[in-house]
Amino acid sequence: MKKLMALLLAAVLCLSFTACGGTTTPSTTAAAGTTGGATTSAAPAQPQKDADQYINSYLTSEPQTLDISLRSDTYSYSVMINTMEGLVRLEQKGDEYFMAPAGAESWESNTDGTVWTFHLRQSTWEDGQPVTAEQYVYSLQRSANPDTGSPNSFFLQPLKNYEDISAGKLPVTDLGVKAIDANTLEIALSAPTPSFISMINATIYYPQREDLITTWGEKYGSEAQYYIANGPFRVESWTHNSSLNLVKNEKYWDAANVSLSKVKLSIMTDETTFYNAFDSGELDFVTAGSAEWLQKFDNGTNQYNKSVQGSNVYAFYNAKDALFQNANIRKAFTLSIDREDLNEMCFGGLRIPTYGWVPASMAVGDTNYREKAGNMIQEMIDELTAQGKTPKDLLLQGMQELNLGSDPSTLKVTFSLAGTSEWFRTLGEYLQQVYKDQLGINLEISYSEWGIFYDNVQKGTYQIGFMSWGAYYNDPYDMLSLFVSSYDAVETGWANAEYDALIKQSGSEMDEAKRLQEYKDAETILIKDDCVISPLATFQSHSFAKSYVHGFDTLSFASSGFKYVYTAGR
Repeated sequence: MKKLMALLLAAVLCLSFTACGGTTTPSTTAAAGTTGGATTSAAPAQPQKDADQYINSYLTSEPQTLDISLRSDTYSYSVMINTMEGLVRLEQKGDEYFMAPAGAESWESNTDGTVWTFHLRQSTWEDGQPVTAEQYVYSLQRSANPDTGSPNSFFLQPLKNYEDISAGKLPVTDLGVKAIDANTLEIALSAPTPSFISMINATIYYPQREDLITTWGEKYGSEAQYYIANGPFRVESWTHNSSLNLVKNEKYWDAANVSLSKVKLSIMTDETTFYNAFDSGELDFVTAGSAEWLQKFDNGTNQYNKSVQGSNVYAFYNAKDALFQNANIRKAFTLSIDREDLNEMCFGGLRIPTYGWVPASMAVGDTNYREKAGNMIQEMIDELTAQGKTPKDLLLQGMQELNLGSDPSTLKVTFSLAGTSEWFRTLGEYLQQVYKDQLGINLEISYSEWGIFYDNVQKGTYQIGFMSWGAYYNDPYDMLSLFVSSYDAVETGWANAEYDALIKQSGSEMDEAKRLQEYKDAETILIKDDCVISPLATFQSHSFAKSYVHGFDTLSFASSGFKYVYTAGR
């Protein structure tokens, strides 16, 4: 299950109490036993519900697509977890996670964990057609097919023959997935995978309708009428760059446990707009990104949830760029940032300064990974200081290696940001000042909306970019596998054969101590040796809900969405 990619976050803030998927929390673990139970989570004791059940929330950008195979941003994820149902759902009970049966009512594996059998429950799509095992087969094959161009296809890496299929060496029909009958799905893996059940909570494991996709073609996922749901809600309307309106899916198998009849997701790109909307009661959820608004909303009336997330904001380099192909130059830019200062100046002290790619909340088994692996960027800073050098010395060394002279002011460097709001303007000005002071660089800033920004990233027409990434499950593999050369999910253009081998080996390593060491060795290459990524801060969510809202997830990995949400006393 890889990165969500889903999880490319266009903005620095993931702004919805329940709509932010693909993150993790510090002290809980996902239950992933070899056998799933046959019951679902029971709703907690409830106060008297309002007669009119609706929720108003928001997205900070337009979803690029609702095509399951092609989605890559958190905004589409926020829609999909509410309108689709995969084999399982990661839900919460109190302050712990558990893997709940969803589209599959039970499952089991063979002795070595390489063949998994899922028994589907009787369920239907919003048009009344049954959900079948063959639709899962079609979906997984469509996403694995290199002709589809799925940005998340690497999530399927554990499946038998995926690597050869993605390389064009085998037909997609050889993928390790088959329908035993209409209600029995078998998934074969190339090797035992410690976190496989957690991985299938990803959107890429959702079923798809071949009949409708064949009819709709490229329109699939582009409008409400070209999208079909099998989850708790369906998309009633989609007014681009304005809002998506979801309504309860009466054909959903567990509709009896869905209280809301309507969910409005307004698209609000300006933070002042959604802060004021929550303050005035127009929105029922908000995430505060500044100390000012946190203090305003933490007034004893709103419900406040604070949690450390498994998602980072980071800068990343185009390793194929004429300048940033050089590791010393990448290191110079990475080590020039004072992460404590950045947190105070740009995040109001609300994030956690970050010195490694794998977030501090992630673990290998019961062992906190970051505590064992160390803070790699701080170690690099300390080593440089001990040598009597500064980041500028690394820049000059890199310039010499590229025959670019010794005057940093002659370099043309553009930092691309995926937003035009006041916050992004402030960040851009901060970066310009830092790189001027530390490196003597006259930095240019490119401001653009998410769609334009990400299009340039995909085309490789950028030098440095700024994004966020959130993990789907609590294992460093989720974060580290993004940089395998054949996946390149962050699209840096970087490749390292030793790194690839370590990640491949760690993916099936059942010994936790060995797996942790392999992760550490890989991250050392990624950060300390080649420095292709510059982690800056880890999300610490400060989320608020109105007092009358109940049943929402407070653990950031949970993927219940609005399924169990209801209001009482609005």
